[in-house]
Amino acid sequence: MAVQNAVVFLNAIVVLLFASSLGNGEEYSPKPEIGYPAGLIPNCPGVLKNATISSKKMQMFRIVIHKVANGKIHRRNYPIASAPKSLVKDKLVDLKNKKTLLYCGGFLDSAFFPFSQAIATAYSKRGYNVMMTETFEFLTYIYPKSVRLTKVLGDKIGEFLKKLTEQGLKVENLEIVGISLGAHIAGYAAKYLYAATGKKPSRITGLDPAGPCYRALPPSSKLHASDADRVDIVHTNIDGFGLAEKLGHVDFYVNGGEYQPGDIPAIPCLVLCSHVRSAFYWWQAIEHPKKFIGVRCNSIQDARFAKCFNNSETNYLGLETKFNRPGIYYLPTFNEFPYYRGKEGLKQENEIYTSVSRSINAVDLFEV
Repeated sequence: MAVQNAVVFLNAIVVLLFASSLGNGEEYSPKPEIGYPAGLIPNCPGVLKNATISSKKMQMFRIVIHKVANGKIHRRNYPIASAPKSLVKDKLVDLKNKKTLLYCGGFLDSAFFPFSQAIATAYSKRGYNVMMTETFEFLTYIYPKSVRLTKVLGDKIGEFLKKLTEQGLKVENLEIVGISLGAHIAGYAAKYLYAATGKKPSRITGLDPAGPCYRALPPSSKLHASDADRVDIVHTNIDGFGLAEKLGHVDFYVNGGEYQPGDIPAIPCLVLCSHVRSAFYWWQAIEHPKKFIGVRCNSIQDARFAKCFNNSETNYLGLETKFNRPGIYYLPTFNEFPYYRGKEGLKQENEIYTSVSRSINAVDLFEV
């Protein structure tokens, strides 16, 4: 009985955390005197200072090819310096006739981690060439120093992409997905590519672009809508490891963008969990087209508090995103895998946080 009561208590705490995080959009709005969140580590002095990578260390910076064929996953990797020439000879790659996806990992991330491979597999099954950056050796320094390396890494990727265009890659067939620090690395790579060729990637998708150290930086030093013909952003932890700022042509604030509901009711999905959840949403959005549906918001503040259900304009998260409908979108999800709500999520009464808290106290008399 004691264990059961403890579980009930934990469930109540989780719901209160969720409700205070989002509010119900009708009864609560923050008072001016309590201020607004500055976000985790808004400034990091020195992150824009120069950085370099030695030729020996550069050998650890690799491009991983990921392809699904005949039900099996085939992978090869090359040092980024020699990768352009190697890829031309690689039978797993067809630069001239297929779309190409470049996946840029984030802080403490690797191309060999399961969720990175899941995204790569989803794209490969849809006919893309899939390339992944292996930057684990560089993005495992203490965080502000890892941030300092992002421009070096992004410029090197931009140089790599420029050489690929000389080998037959068409930029109109190039899409880049970056998570966390990888989103800003993608931005740097695109800026370098544009400066060198006058051309931009077709699309960049930022999965909860990193917020710490980036909040006060100018557009030239982080991912921005001008970096590609189409830029879409998935916000899942905007005051923690992510950014509240609108960065793309289409920005999805998932469940308000602050925190995500936990899969296990007694365990809340807090900062790291909510941040990484962006990758899982994106993976499932590719696997389940047009199932993750967002509704247009008038402001980021409205998205935080789910005050968008009075709008009729919607958009899809995933490969079907309609870029002719730019703006801010509130994207509702379910709390359990595979997370999508479809059209049911567009009903205000189904908003995940308040619907759960409402059901817990549905009885008029609570007797103990």
